Amino acid sequence: MALPSYMKQIDDTLYFNGDGELIYYVPKKYFDLNIANVNGEYVSVIGIFRYGLFDKSGKLLKLKDFKCPTVFKCKPSLINKVSKYHLDGTREPSDYRLLIFRKDDELISNLSVPMLTDNVEYFLQKLFIKGHLPTYIPYEELYEYVSINALANDFNFKVSNQIVGILISELCRNPKDLSQPFRYISSKSNKDYKMIRITEVPKYISPYTAITSENPDEAVAAALTTSGNNRSPLEKIMMS
Repeated sequence: MALPSYMKQIDDTLYFNGDGELIYYVPKKYFDLNIANVNGEYVSVIGIFRYGLFDKSGKLLKLKDFKCPTVFKCKPSLINKVSKYHLDGTREPSDYRLLIFRKDDELISNLSVPMLTDNVEYFLQKLFIKGHLPTYIPYEELYEYVSINALANDFNFKVSNQIVGILISELCRNPKDLSQPFRYISSKSNKDYKMIRITEVPKYISPYTAITSENPDEAVAAALTTSGNNRSPLEKIMMS
């Protein structure tokens, strides 16, 4: 596949080749979770963010998704901080670190990204099952990030995409009513979902499931307030 005109590859490094700037909009949360780090002139970051291409007058030419869910290094000219910034395509404002690249800066310092199980762990444990993935990702594409991350790190989950889909269907909820999975609602946007932590899911299933989850204090409150008729067979036995 040919590179866009604003990128060029020399040996194993990808450079910015535009007259203006290219900006990575990296969620501040990545730095808080230690899956993005500044190491001298270089930044290590997991490639799940949006980036903007600007001309030399500062006009935004395009906003695209960086879809490389593994960790790589880059070398920006400048790093800026913005707070409560509403990036186009996202549901709500957030805090970002802007990695600003100018002509001949290294967009990807080494295209031969090491295959590490740590990168699988970073993605799964710190982003995916904790509900920290960016909200610009369409609902039906979420499973692709799991597959690409595993492939990029030579890892095999030994489960089908259907199993991953079941997990996604429980993590993604109706933002107006978290007790309702996103798949049940009629929405004009495939991005209008809210991901929750996997440990929050039990309290939205049934009182019994909630009270037997790993967060006892929160679970008791959820068990008392969970509405509806969702009951498990064990719950009926214990409460009869």
